[in-house]
Amino acid sequence: MMNRRGMYMGVVALVGLAGSAYAQDSVSNLGTSLPGDALSPWASQSQRVSYVVDLTAFQTSWGNEFGIAPLIKSSKASSVFAGSMVSAQYLSKDMLSGVPYASTQYKAWENAPGQGVNPQNNATTGTVNAPAGSSNQFAAAMAEFATSTGGFNYNGLIGAVVNYSPADSSRLYVTRVVGAVNTTNDTTGDSSQLGFGSVDADGNLHYRADAFNIVGSPGLPSVTGNNLYRTSLLSRGNVLNQIIGNPAGLDATTALLTGSSVTHNTPNHIPQSAAGSAVQAATNFNNQYVRGATSPLTADSTHLGAGVTNHRGGLGSTTSQVLGTGVTTFGILAQTGGNTTSFDVFSVNAAGDVIDKAVVTVPASVTDNSDGFVLNYTASAEFRQYASQTAARGGNGQVALGRDRNGMGLIAATMHENGLNDDFSTQILVARRNPGTGETQWTMAAYIDQAFLSGNSGKEVFDGSGAVIGVLTPLFNVTGGMPLGPSMSSPVIDAAGNVWFLSAVELFNRLPGGGSDFDNALFRAVYDEATFSYRLELVLELGSVFAGPNSGLNYQIQFLSIADSNSIDSATVFSGNGASHTWNNVPLDDLSNEDPRTSGGFVLQASIAYDVDGDGTYDNGGGVDEEYNALLFIGSMIDAGPQPCNDADFAEPYGVLNFFDVQAFLQAFSAHNPIADLVADGQFNFFDVQVFLQAFSAGCP
Repeated sequence: MMNRRGMYMGVVALVGLAGSAYAQDSVSNLGTSLPGDALSPWASQSQRVSYVVDLTAFQTSWGNEFGIAPLIKSSKASSVFAGSMVSAQYLSKDMLSGVPYASTQYKAWENAPGQGVNPQNNATTGTVNAPAGSSNQFAAAMAEFATSTGGFNYNGLIGAVVNYSPADSSRLYVTRVVGAVNTTNDTTGDSSQLGFGSVDADGNLHYRADAFNIVGSPGLPSVTGNNLYRTSLLSRGNVLNQIIGNPAGLDATTALLTGSSVTHNTPNHIPQSAAGSAVQAATNFNNQYVRGATSPLTADSTHLGAGVTNHRGGLGSTTSQVLGTGVTTFGILAQTGGNTTSFDVFSVNAAGDVIDKAVVTVPASVTDNSDGFVLNYTASAEFRQYASQTAARGGNGQVALGRDRNGMGLIAATMHENGLNDDFSTQILVARRNPGTGETQWTMAAYIDQAFLSGNSGKEVFDGSGAVIGVLTPLFNVTGGMPLGPSMSSPVIDAAGNVWFLSAVELFNRLPGGGSDFDNALFRAVYDEATFSYRLELVLELGSVFAGPNSGLNYQIQFLSIADSNSIDSATVFSGNGASHTWNNVPLDDLSNEDPRTSGGFVLQASIAYDVDGDGTYDNGGGVDEEYNALLFIGSMIDAGPQPCNDADFAEPYGVLNFFDVQAFLQAFSAHNPIADLVADGQFNFFDVQVFLQAFSAGCP
C-alpha cells in the first residue's frame, strides 16, 4: 500500500533533466574485456555496496520521454565471463515516502572510464553523503546463475533498495545487497538451488530453495525438499548468506517452510507497508494458497473461486483494489474445465486471509477493440506461461492486475493459441471487470496470430504522428526458429491500466535500402478507457545505444530474452516487473494515460556492451569492449512540486494545515475516495477520521 502523503500532490513542476549518472554504469580500469568489474557474490566487501545512479533520457516511438539506467550488474562467478546470467526479476509494487535513505554514504563518480565499485578492478572512487531530509523508496531484485570457475552450479539473489528525493526523481540512490547464494566460493559445490521470488519496498526478499541436482557444499548441510525464505536486505551484514540445511546459520533470513515434500512455486508477498509485517504468499502443487509472516505458514484452498478445479503457476499481485477490497489483490491462472483459460482473482487482508474472490473465464471469441481483429479460440487455446521451469525458478507472475481511473478492475495474461509451451501464436488478453456488478468485457492489448506467417503478422505499432512503423511478429522471424516461441512475454499493468510487455517485432524501413528489421523489443500498450482499447508504443528495442554518463562511454542493448529452448524464459518480463503506483505517487487524475508518470517504474534484464575503444562497434568476443548482464530500470524523469507535510495536508498550499485541508479530506471521505482511507484497510470510518485529526493536531514542521 502506498504511503498516503504521496497521493496528495497537486502541483507537478518540470525541471531540467540531469546530465550525469553515477551507477554500475562502469567499466574496469584494466584495458581488457576480461575480467571486467562485476562484483564477487562471495566477497565480504561486496555483500552491501551503495552508489548513485542518474537516469539517462530517451524517447519512445510516440516521443514520450523516459529515463534508463543499469541499476544492478550481475555478479562475477567465473573467470571466463564478465558476469553471471540473469533469471527472474521483480520490482516492488509498493513505494514508501517520507523515509530516510537506506545508506548514509554512496559511491559516486562522473564521466570517468575505469571508476566504479569494484575494489580490485576499478580506480579509486569518491563518495557522497545521503541528501538531507527524507526520500521515497522502492526495491528491485533479480536471480542470477552461472557455472562457476570450479564447474559448479552457482545461484545468487541480488537486491537493490532504491531511494530518491521527490524534488529530483532522476537521481537514484542504490543500496545493492547480496540477498542469498548457494555456494561458499567459486570452487566448491552447491548446498541448494534458488528460485526467485519477489521483493517489497522495505527490502524483504521472498524466494524458494530445493535440492535439485545439488552436489553438496563441503562441511555444510544441504537443504532437502521444498523451502521458502524471507531475507531482510537492509539487515544483511558483511557475512555470506549461503542457503544451507541449517536455518540457524542464515543471516537476516527467516525460514518460513523447510523440507516440505510438496512442490511450492516461487513466492509473492503482501508488502510490509500494507500489512505492518512482511507476509509471504505462495501457491503449491496441492492447489493450496500458502501465507504467513512466520513459520508455520497457513495452507488452504480458500482462494479458489467457484468452478476452479486447479490453479496454475505463481501469484501475480497489485496493491490496487481490483475487486474493490483488500490491501493486496492476487491473481493466478486457473482451470475451470480441461484447459487453463480462466483467472482466479482474490483480495486479502493484512494477515493474508482471503476476503473476496472472483473467477473470470476467456470467452470463445475475443475482439481487439483498437482495430477490429477477431480471434475465435479452439479447444486447444491455453494460458501456458506457467510451464517448464517457472514453478522452481520464476518469474512472478503470469497474471497482471490493475485498476483504471474509473475504478474498473483489469486482469491480463498471455494466451498460447495452440496450447503449446513454445507456441509462436500468442495474444495478451485483457479482462475489464466492474467490481460492483461483476460485469466483464474482453479485448486484446497485443496479438500475433498463426494466420499471418509473413508480412503484417500481428498488431500494428505506431509513432507519435499515428503512422504505422511496424507489426508484432512470430518469434521465429527473429530467431530463425530456434526457439520457435512464445513470441511475447507475460504482461505488466501500470497505474493507468497500460500494458507493458516484450515481443518480437518487424520494424519497417530500418535497414539500409529500406528493409525491415526483426527484433525483440519492449512495448507499452496505451489504454483508452472510453473504447476499452490499446494502441502500441515502442519503448525500447534491441540494438538501442545509450550514453553512459558515469562511464563516459556508450553502451548498446544486445539481448532481450523472451523464450528459452522450449518455453517462456524465466529471464523475460512477468507481471512483477512493474510497479502498481504512479511515479512519485502523482495523482492519476493529473495525468493522461500516455504520460510517463503513469508507470511507477519498470525493470528488465538485458545484455549490454560498452564501446570501450570508442570505435562505434560493440565487440563482446575479445579485445577491450566489455559486456555485462544487467537489470535495467526505466522510469519517469519529471520531478514533483511541493510535498504534503503529513497525512492531514490534503490541499494547497502544502506545508500549511488549515480549513482547506479539512474541507478536502471531508469531501474525499464522503466520496469514498481511496486517498481518504488513511488506515489503508479498504474501509471509511471513524479510524480514518482519527488518523486525520491526529496528523492535523501535530501540525507541519
